[in-house]
Amino acid sequence: MGLHIYIHVPFCISKCRYCGFSSIENSNPPQDSYVKAVLAEAEMFINNLPADSRISTIYFGGGTPTLFSVQAIGKIINGLDSLWQIEADSEVSIEANPETISTDYALRLKAAGINRVSLGVQSFSNRLLGFLGRVHDSDKAINAFRSLRAAGFDNINIDMMYSIPTQKSSELKFDLKQITELNPEHVSAYMFSPDTKWAQMIEPLPEDEVEYFFYTVLEKLSDNGLNQYEISNFARAGCQCRHNLAYWRYSPYIGLGAAAVSCLNGIRSTNESKPERYMSLVLNNKRPVVSVDVLNNHTMDFEKKFLSLRTVYGIPEELMPKDIPSGLYEIRNGKAVLTPKGMLLSDEIFSML
Repeated sequence: MGLHIYIHVPFCISKCRYCGFSSIENSNPPQDSYVKAVLAEAEMFINNLPADSRISTIYFGGGTPTLFSVQAIGKIINGLDSLWQIEADSEVSIEANPETISTDYALRLKAAGINRVSLGVQSFSNRLLGFLGRVHDSDKAINAFRSLRAAGFDNINIDMMYSIPTQKSSELKFDLKQITELNPEHVSAYMFSPDTKWAQMIEPLPEDEVEYFFYTVLEKLSDNGLNQYEISNFARAGCQCRHNLAYWRYSPYIGLGAAAVSCLNGIRSTNESKPERYMSLVLNNKRPVVSVDVLNNHTMDFEKKFLSLRTVYGIPEELMPKDIPSGLYEIRNGKAVLTPKGMLLSDEIFSML
Protein backbone atom coordinates (compact mmCIF):
# COMPACT_ATOMS: atom_id res chain seq x y z
CA MET A 1 0.00 0.00 0.00
CA GLY A 2 1.36 3.41 -0.99
CA LEU A 3 0.99 5.88 1.87
CA HIS A 4 0.29 9.59 1.49
CA ILE A 5 1.31 11.52 4.59
CA TYR A 6 0.55 15.14 5.39
CA ILE A 7 2.39 16.92 8.24
CA HIS A 8 0.82 20.15 9.47
CA VAL A 9 3.19 22.75 10.90
CA PRO A 10 0.86 25.45 12.25
CA PHE A 11 3.41 28.16 13.11
CA CYS A 12 3.93 31.42 11.19
CA ILE A 13 5.95 34.61 11.60
CA SER A 14 2.64 36.46 11.28
CA LYS A 15 -0.93 35.56 10.40
CA CYS A 16 -1.97 36.79 6.95
CA ARG A 17 -5.26 38.66 6.88
CA TYR A 18 -6.88 36.41 4.30
CA CYS A 19 -5.73 33.05 5.71
CA GLY A 20 -8.42 30.68 6.94
CA PHE A 21 -6.03 27.79 7.63
CA SER A 22 -5.22 26.61 11.14
CA SER A 23 -2.09 28.54 12.09
CA ILE A 24 -0.76 30.76 14.88
CA GLU A 25 1.85 33.47 15.13
CA ASN A 26 5.01 32.07 16.70
CA SER A 27 8.36 32.82 15.08
CA ASN A 28 10.19 30.62 17.61
CA PRO A 29 8.07 27.45 17.74
CA PRO A 30 8.77 24.46 20.04
CA GLN A 31 10.44 22.41 17.35
CA ASP A 32 11.83 19.52 19.41
CA SER A 33 8.56 18.83 21.22
CA TYR A 34 6.52 19.15 18.05
CA VAL A 35 8.77 16.76 16.09
CA LYS A 36 8.57 14.21 18.93
CA ALA A 37 4.77 14.51 18.95
CA VAL A 38 4.45 14.10 15.17
CA LEU A 39 6.58 10.94 15.19
CA ALA A 40 4.79 9.58 18.25
CA GLU A 41 1.46 10.14 16.51
CA ALA A 42 2.76 8.39 13.39
CA GLU A 43 3.51 5.28 15.47
CA MET A 44 -0.13 5.20 16.54
CA PHE A 45 -1.12 4.37 12.94
CA ILE A 46 1.09 1.27 12.59
CA ASN A 47 -1.58 -1.24 13.59
CA ASN A 48 -4.11 0.30 11.18
CA LEU A 49 -2.00 -0.25 8.08
CA PRO A 50 -0.83 -3.28 6.10
CA ALA A 51 2.64 -4.50 7.03
CA ASP A 52 3.94 -3.90 3.50
CA SER A 53 2.95 -0.20 3.47
CA ARG A 54 5.46 2.16 1.87
CA ILE A 55 5.45 5.95 1.66
CA SER A 56 4.65 7.36 -1.79
CA THR A 57 4.27 11.04 -0.87
CA ILE A 58 4.99 13.31 2.08
CA TYR A 59 3.72 16.89 2.25
CA PHE A 60 4.78 19.43 4.87
CA GLY A 61 2.11 22.14 4.98
CA GLY A 62 1.19 24.99 7.26
CA GLY A 63 1.56 27.50 8.57
CA THR A 64 5.15 27.90 7.53
CA PRO A 65 7.03 24.57 7.74
CA THR A 66 10.26 26.30 6.75
CA LEU A 67 10.26 28.10 10.10
CA PHE A 68 11.60 24.77 11.36
CA SER A 69 15.29 23.98 11.10
CA VAL A 70 16.35 21.54 8.42
CA GLN A 71 17.49 19.26 11.24
CA ALA A 72 13.93 19.14 12.61
CA ILE A 73 12.45 18.49 9.17
CA GLY A 74 15.06 15.80 8.55
CA LYS A 75 14.17 14.08 11.84
CA ILE A 76 10.56 13.78 10.71
CA ILE A 77 11.54 12.40 7.30
CA ASN A 78 13.98 9.89 8.82
CA GLY A 79 11.49 8.91 11.52
CA LEU A 80 8.77 8.21 8.97
CA ASP A 81 11.24 6.25 6.86
CA SER A 82 12.02 4.02 9.83
CA LEU A 83 8.30 3.30 10.34
CA TRP A 84 7.38 2.78 6.68
CA GLN A 85 10.10 2.83 4.08
CA ILE A 86 10.01 5.85 1.79
CA GLU A 87 9.86 4.68 -1.82
CA ALA A 88 12.86 5.56 -3.96
CA ASP A 89 10.77 7.67 -6.35
CA SER A 90 8.66 9.28 -3.62
CA GLU A 91 7.54 12.90 -3.77
CA VAL A 92 8.53 14.84 -0.63
CA SER A 93 7.11 18.38 -0.69
CA ILE A 94 7.35 21.34 1.64
CA GLU A 95 5.55 24.67 1.64
CA ALA A 96 7.89 27.62 2.04
CA ASN A 97 7.46 31.33 2.51
CA PRO A 98 10.04 33.51 0.73
CA GLU A 99 11.37 35.20 3.87
CA THR A 100 12.53 31.82 5.24
CA ILE A 101 14.54 30.69 2.19
CA SER A 102 18.25 31.23 1.56
CA THR A 103 20.53 29.26 -0.73
CA ASP A 104 22.19 27.58 2.25
CA TYR A 105 18.83 26.57 3.75
CA ALA A 106 17.65 25.33 0.33
CA LEU A 107 20.79 23.22 -0.11
CA ARG A 108 20.28 21.61 3.28
CA LEU A 109 16.58 21.01 2.58
CA LYS A 110 17.51 19.10 -0.55
CA ALA A 111 20.11 17.07 1.32
CA ALA A 112 17.49 16.19 3.96
CA GLY A 113 15.28 14.54 1.32
CA ILE A 114 12.92 17.31 0.18
CA ASN A 115 12.51 17.13 -3.61
CA ARG A 116 9.61 19.50 -4.24
CA VAL A 117 9.01 23.01 -2.87
CA SER A 118 5.81 25.06 -2.96
CA LEU A 119 6.73 28.73 -2.64
CA GLY A 120 4.03 31.00 -1.21
CA VAL A 121 4.43 34.07 -3.42
CA GLN A 122 0.76 35.12 -3.87
CA SER A 123 1.73 38.18 -5.91
CA PHE A 124 4.75 40.06 -7.20
CA SER A 125 3.00 43.37 -6.56
CA ASN A 126 4.34 44.99 -3.39
CA ARG A 127 1.09 46.92 -3.10
CA LEU A 128 -0.98 43.73 -3.06
CA LEU A 129 1.46 41.93 -0.76
CA GLY A 130 1.03 44.75 1.74
CA PHE A 131 -2.74 44.67 1.30
CA LEU A 132 -2.78 40.92 2.03
CA GLY A 133 -0.53 41.29 5.06
CA ARG A 134 2.38 39.28 3.66
CA VAL A 135 5.76 39.87 5.33
CA HIS A 136 7.86 39.44 2.19
CA ASP A 137 8.20 41.68 -0.84
CA SER A 138 8.59 40.90 -4.52
CA ASP A 139 12.41 40.88 -4.44
CA LYS A 140 12.42 38.34 -1.59
CA ALA A 141 10.10 36.08 -3.57
CA ILE A 142 12.30 36.22 -6.66
CA ASN A 143 15.48 35.68 -4.63
CA ALA A 144 13.91 32.73 -2.80
CA PHE A 145 12.97 31.09 -6.09
CA ARG A 146 16.49 31.62 -7.43
CA SER A 147 17.96 30.17 -4.21
CA LEU A 148 15.88 27.03 -4.71
CA ARG A 149 17.06 26.73 -8.30
CA ALA A 150 20.68 27.28 -7.25
CA ALA A 151 20.29 24.46 -4.72
CA GLY A 152 19.26 22.11 -7.51
CA PHE A 153 15.49 21.95 -7.06
CA ASP A 154 13.88 21.01 -10.37
CA ASN A 155 10.31 20.74 -9.13
CA ILE A 156 9.11 24.08 -7.78
CA ASN A 157 5.56 25.32 -7.41
CA ILE A 158 4.61 28.97 -7.18
CA ASP A 159 1.48 29.72 -5.18
CA MET A 160 -0.30 32.76 -6.60
CA MET A 161 -3.59 34.45 -5.82
CA TYR A 162 -5.77 36.42 -8.19
CA SER A 163 -9.08 38.29 -8.23
CA ILE A 164 -7.85 39.98 -5.06
CA PRO A 165 -10.07 42.95 -4.12
CA THR A 166 -8.60 46.15 -5.62
CA GLN A 167 -6.34 44.11 -7.96
CA LYS A 168 -5.82 45.69 -11.35
CA SER A 169 -5.51 43.77 -14.60
CA SER A 170 -2.04 45.25 -15.06
CA GLU A 171 -0.99 43.74 -11.71
CA LEU A 172 -2.26 40.30 -12.72
CA LYS A 173 -0.43 40.51 -16.05
CA PHE A 174 2.74 41.54 -14.22
CA ASP A 175 2.41 38.51 -11.92
CA LEU A 176 2.01 36.20 -14.90
CA LYS A 177 4.99 37.84 -16.67
CA GLN A 178 7.17 37.25 -13.60
CA ILE A 179 6.07 33.62 -13.44
CA THR A 180 6.92 33.17 -17.11
CA GLU A 181 10.42 34.57 -16.49
CA LEU A 182 11.03 32.36 -13.44
CA ASN A 183 9.74 29.32 -15.34
CA PRO A 184 8.50 27.05 -12.51
CA GLU A 185 7.37 23.46 -13.08
CA HIS A 186 4.03 24.04 -11.37
CA VAL A 187 1.69 26.91 -10.46
CA SER A 188 -1.19 26.84 -7.98
CA ALA A 189 -3.40 29.78 -8.91
CA TYR A 190 -6.12 30.38 -6.34
CA MET A 191 -9.01 32.78 -6.73
CA PHE A 192 -9.31 35.07 -3.70
CA SER A 193 -11.78 33.60 -1.21
CA PRO A 194 -13.34 35.50 1.74
CA ASP A 195 -12.36 32.97 4.42
CA THR A 196 -11.75 35.45 7.24
CA LYS A 197 -13.71 38.32 8.82
CA TRP A 198 -11.23 40.76 7.28
CA ALA A 199 -11.80 39.33 3.81
CA GLN A 200 -15.57 39.33 4.23
CA MET A 201 -15.59 43.05 4.99
CA ILE A 202 -13.90 43.94 1.69
CA GLU A 203 -15.79 44.68 -1.49
CA PRO A 204 -15.02 41.87 -3.98
CA LEU A 205 -14.16 42.49 -7.60
CA PRO A 206 -17.14 42.62 -9.99
CA GLU A 207 -18.07 39.22 -11.48
CA ASP A 208 -17.06 40.24 -15.00
CA GLU A 209 -13.56 41.15 -13.78
CA VAL A 210 -13.26 37.85 -11.89
CA GLU A 211 -14.20 36.01 -15.07
CA TYR A 212 -11.68 38.00 -17.11
CA PHE A 213 -8.94 37.26 -14.56
CA PHE A 214 -9.79 33.54 -14.60
CA TYR A 215 -9.52 33.24 -18.38
CA THR A 216 -6.35 35.37 -18.42
CA VAL A 217 -4.65 33.04 -15.92
CA LEU A 218 -5.76 30.01 -17.94
CA GLU A 219 -4.49 31.44 -21.22
CA LYS A 220 -1.15 32.83 -20.04
CA LEU A 221 -0.13 29.77 -18.04
CA SER A 222 -1.13 27.45 -20.88
CA ASP A 223 0.91 29.55 -23.32
CA ASN A 224 3.89 29.01 -21.01
CA GLY A 225 3.50 25.20 -21.07
CA LEU A 226 1.73 25.01 -17.71
CA ASN A 227 -1.35 22.94 -18.41
CA GLN A 228 -4.38 22.94 -16.14
CA TYR A 229 -4.99 19.55 -14.53
CA GLU A 230 -7.21 20.74 -11.66
CA ILE A 231 -9.31 23.87 -11.23
CA SER A 232 -6.50 25.79 -9.50
CA ASN A 233 -3.42 23.80 -10.52
CA PHE A 234 -1.19 23.92 -13.58
CA ALA A 235 1.90 21.87 -14.37
CA ARG A 236 4.43 20.93 -16.99
CA ALA A 237 4.22 17.35 -18.24
CA GLY A 238 5.11 14.92 -15.46
CA CYS A 239 5.16 17.60 -12.75
CA GLN A 240 1.64 17.31 -11.38
CA CYS A 241 1.62 17.23 -7.57
CA ARG A 242 1.31 13.53 -6.76
CA HIS A 243 0.28 14.20 -3.16
CA ASN A 244 -2.64 16.41 -4.15
CA LEU A 245 -3.63 14.00 -6.92
CA ALA A 246 -4.01 11.37 -4.19
CA TYR A 247 -6.64 13.59 -2.52
CA TRP A 248 -8.50 14.20 -5.77
CA ARG A 249 -8.43 10.47 -6.56
CA TYR A 250 -9.87 9.76 -3.11
CA SER A 251 -6.88 7.73 -1.97
CA PRO A 252 -6.53 7.14 1.79
CA TYR A 253 -4.15 9.50 3.62
CA ILE A 254 -2.65 10.13 7.03
CA GLY A 255 -2.52 13.58 8.62
CA LEU A 256 -0.02 14.25 11.40
CA GLY A 257 0.20 17.36 13.58
CA ALA A 258 -2.19 19.88 15.09
CA ALA A 259 -5.43 20.26 13.10
CA ALA A 260 -4.34 17.57 10.62
CA VAL A 261 -6.98 15.36 9.00
CA SER A 262 -6.70 11.65 8.22
CA CYS A 263 -8.96 9.50 6.06
CA LEU A 264 -8.52 5.73 6.30
CA ASN A 265 -10.92 2.85 5.76
CA GLY A 266 -13.91 5.16 5.34
CA ILE A 267 -13.22 7.06 8.56
CA ARG A 268 -12.22 10.73 8.58
CA SER A 269 -10.64 12.06 11.78
CA THR A 270 -9.50 15.56 12.72
CA ASN A 271 -6.81 16.41 15.27
CA GLU A 272 -6.80 18.95 18.09
CA SER A 273 -5.96 22.32 16.52
CA LYS A 274 -4.14 23.98 19.42
CA PRO A 275 -0.45 22.98 19.17
CA GLU A 276 0.22 22.87 22.92
CA ARG A 277 -2.84 20.73 23.56
CA TYR A 278 -1.97 18.49 20.60
CA MET A 279 1.58 17.92 21.88
CA SER A 280 0.36 17.27 25.43
CA LEU A 281 -2.09 14.60 24.28
CA VAL A 282 0.31 12.74 22.00
CA LEU A 283 3.30 12.87 24.34
CA ASN A 284 1.04 11.37 27.02
CA ASN A 285 0.25 8.50 24.66
CA LYS A 286 -3.27 9.70 23.83
CA ARG A 287 -4.76 10.04 20.38
CA PRO A 288 -5.12 13.77 19.55
CA VAL A 289 -8.34 13.23 17.59
CA VAL A 290 -11.21 15.59 18.43
CA SER A 291 -13.75 14.55 15.80
CA VAL A 292 -14.50 11.39 13.83
CA ASP A 293 -16.77 10.98 10.83
CA VAL A 294 -17.75 7.53 9.61
CA LEU A 295 -18.41 8.09 5.91
CA ASN A 296 -21.42 6.30 4.45
CA ASN A 297 -21.59 5.13 0.83
CA HIS A 298 -23.65 8.16 -0.26
CA THR A 299 -21.08 10.61 1.18
CA MET A 300 -18.13 8.74 -0.31
CA ASP A 301 -19.78 8.54 -3.73
CA PHE A 302 -20.49 12.29 -3.69
CA GLU A 303 -16.95 13.18 -2.58
CA LYS A 304 -15.38 10.92 -5.19
CA LYS A 305 -17.45 12.59 -7.91
CA PHE A 306 -16.82 16.19 -6.94
CA LEU A 307 -13.10 15.65 -6.33
CA SER A 308 -12.67 13.88 -9.68
CA LEU A 309 -14.69 16.56 -11.42
CA ARG A 310 -12.25 19.18 -10.13
CA THR A 311 -9.63 17.59 -12.40
CA VAL A 312 -9.26 17.26 -16.16
CA TYR A 313 -9.71 13.49 -15.73
CA GLY A 314 -13.43 13.89 -14.96
CA ILE A 315 -16.01 11.27 -14.03
CA PRO A 316 -17.70 8.48 -16.04
CA GLU A 317 -20.24 10.00 -18.42
CA GLU A 318 -23.15 8.11 -16.88
CA LEU A 319 -22.48 9.68 -13.45
CA MET A 320 -22.93 13.24 -14.71
CA PRO A 321 -26.37 14.66 -13.82
CA LYS A 322 -28.48 15.19 -16.93
CA ASP A 323 -29.61 18.65 -15.84
CA ILE A 324 -26.13 20.22 -15.96
CA PRO A 325 -26.40 22.87 -18.71
CA SER A 326 -24.59 22.23 -21.97
CA GLY A 327 -21.37 24.14 -22.40
CA LEU A 328 -20.31 23.50 -18.80
CA TYR A 329 -18.86 20.07 -19.55
CA GLU A 330 -17.83 17.90 -22.46
CA ILE A 331 -17.34 14.18 -23.02
CA ARG A 332 -13.77 12.96 -23.53
CA ASN A 333 -13.17 9.22 -23.96
CA GLY A 334 -16.32 8.36 -22.04
CA LYS A 335 -15.59 10.83 -19.22
CA ALA A 336 -17.50 14.01 -18.36
CA VAL A 337 -14.95 16.81 -17.97
CA LEU A 338 -15.69 20.40 -17.00
CA THR A 339 -15.02 23.06 -19.62
CA PRO A 340 -13.27 26.28 -18.51
CA LYS A 341 -16.70 27.87 -18.08
CA GLY A 342 -17.75 24.85 -16.00
CA MET A 343 -14.68 25.19 -13.81
CA LEU A 344 -15.50 28.85 -13.26
CA LEU A 345 -18.98 27.79 -12.10
CA SER A 346 -17.83 24.59 -10.39
CA ASP A 347 -19.38 25.33 -6.99
CA GLU A 348 -22.83 25.51 -8.56
CA ILE A 349 -22.21 22.29 -10.48
CA PHE A 350 -21.00 20.41 -7.39
CA SER A 351 -24.21 21.36 -5.57
CA MET A 352 -26.12 19.49 -8.29
CA LEU A 353 -24.24 16.20 -8.00
